[in-house]
This record gives sequence, structure tokens and C-alpha cells, in this order.
Amino acid sequence: MTLAEAGEIFRYWQDNPPAHLMTQVIARLLGWQPPRPAQPSPGAASPADLAAMPPPGLAVAPAGTIAMPAPILDIATLRARNQSRANRRD
Repeated sequence: MTLAEAGEIFRYWQDNPPAHLMTQVIARLLGWQPPRPAQPSPGAASPADLAAMPPPGLAVAPAGTIAMPAPILDIATLRARNQSRANRRD
């Protein structure tokens, strides 16, 4: 939606407000108050805790408990390992 289109909608709403907004205004004039949001329980996670959590479906292991072997960065070791694997297939 462009800014011009949004402006057209808002100008239309000035003359013809949406029914749900008019109903809310009338209800408030008659003394109705919306319910207050529930207070979080003491054990509920704070927004900071929620932001620190990993996304759903992502497995995260604590540092130092990673189940992968250490990388081999020596080219001679890699070549020897590949050569032994090739010899086993023959």
C-alpha cells in the first residue's frame, strides 16, 4: 500500500468511521472499560529471556559439549585419510 492509498483510506474513515470503532466509542461513553491485560506470573519469562531463547526447532548445545570432531586443517593428513578411504573401496 502506498502512502497516497493510506491517505485515501484515512480520509474516508474521517467521514465514515469503521463500525467497531464507533461501537467502542459509544461503549466507553456509557462507562465500559476494556479488561486490563493479565499480569505476568512470577515464573513467566521476561522479554529479555524470550529474546535470548533459540528459535523453535533449532538444537543448541552448551559450549564445550559439541558432538562434532575437531576439524583437520593439515592438508597432508587430509590427503592420507582420503587415500586410505580410496584404497578400502578397491
